[in-house]
Amino acid sequence: MDKKYLYHGSVVKDLIVLQPFSKSDNTIKKAVVYLTLNNSLALFYIWNRPYKWVTYEANENEIVVYTEEFPNQLYEFYHGVSGYLYRCDINNQTVVNTHINDVFISEIPVPVLGYDVVEDIYDDIIKREKMGLVQIKRYETLTDEELKSNHTTTIRAIHMQKLLHMVSEQSAFIKEKFPLEWEQALNDEKLNGGPIRYVYENYCWTKK
Repeated sequence: MDKKYLYHGSVVKDLIVLQPFSKSDNTIKKAVVYLTLNNSLALFYIWNRPYKWVTYEANENEIVVYTEEFPNQLYEFYHGVSGYLYRCDINNQTVVNTHINDVFISEIPVPVLGYDVVEDIYDDIIKREKMGLVQIKRYETLTDEELKSNHTTTIRAIHMQKLLHMVSEQSAFIKEKFPLEWEQALNDEKLNGGPIRYVYENYCWTKK
């Protein structure tokens, strides 16, 4: 991969500086700018919904692996969505590595060098799949083990983001797309006598 720039994907046009931000569903809780050397990975960050549903990562070969957790997920999220791939200085000294493969952050604003327009994110992703830069694990091809893992992860996300106790587009989305997981999370709380908390210890999430 030709690594000349750091990239940032956004639906917002004509940015000259990338500003740090924070959302409750972000992996990193403090306000930061997210960047990557992998412009295929940056493509997936172009998002037009008020919530995130991240099911992708760059593997050790820098191929972006996207896993569908419900039928036609990729198409539903990205078809018809346009956006911008912003290019930033690869030598910016404020940018630091993270525990996430090929993801970097800055806690201060990052100047933009330029950008490329992406007319349809879905079409571009499919092109990159054909080029071998992206691997799409479509829902109907998932193994029983992968389905079980996704089931567990979704239930944990429902609890950690307290979705059972809020009215939002994200909670409505989860309830529609993952009805079995939603019901399981409800049952978990009933048995627990209240909200369930998770802590990260010994390199895994543990229910408390």
